[in-house]
Amino acid sequence: MIQVKVHTILNLKKILGRGDIDLTMKEGSTVKDVLMTMVETYGDSLTDQLFDSEGGLLPYIRLMVNGRDIVFLEKKMETALQEGDEVLILPPVGGG
Repeated sequence: MIQVKVHTILNLKKILGRGDIDLTMKEGSTVKDVLMTMVETYGDSLTDQLFDSEGGLLPYIRLMVNGRDIVFLEKKMETALQEGDEVLILPPVGGG
């Protein structure tokens, strides 16, 4: 088993009840596995914030592993995580 820390902000933080959570995952777990574990734990309100109706990650959600956007990681959502890795989930931020 490995420990992974997840950080988030705004609506996702409200759903989780805090901005940081620690997850215990199986060895070889991926970024996608972390999101699925979170959805199982926090329910449909989290699902609606992360995934479209077909189960794909919403295009405006940014995922980072140890400070690197998964867009630039070879395996993207299938990137395997290691002990102590940090996953940042960034929902869209409005400003003005």
